Amino acid sequence: MDNFSKQIYEAGINDGRAEGKAEGISEATIRFIKNTMLSDSCSVDQAMVNLHIPPEEHQYFKDLLAKEQ
Repeated sequence: MDNFSKQIYEAGINDGRAEGKAEGISEATIRFIKNTMLSDSCSVDQAMVNLHIPPEEHQYFKDLLAKEQ
């Protein structure tokens, strides 16, 4: 596991203690996507590519982001 994946995992574990690990990891990933979009001035698709999120998971995270808006 590379450092970034480890950070996502650890952030997800910390956030997810009350909500469940999977949901916490998803929330942490959403935060990373948003932060990447802001810092790199890029689209959600490019942020997920930059974060090495597998293409098969892109729609899942797009749906979660849409629910927040």
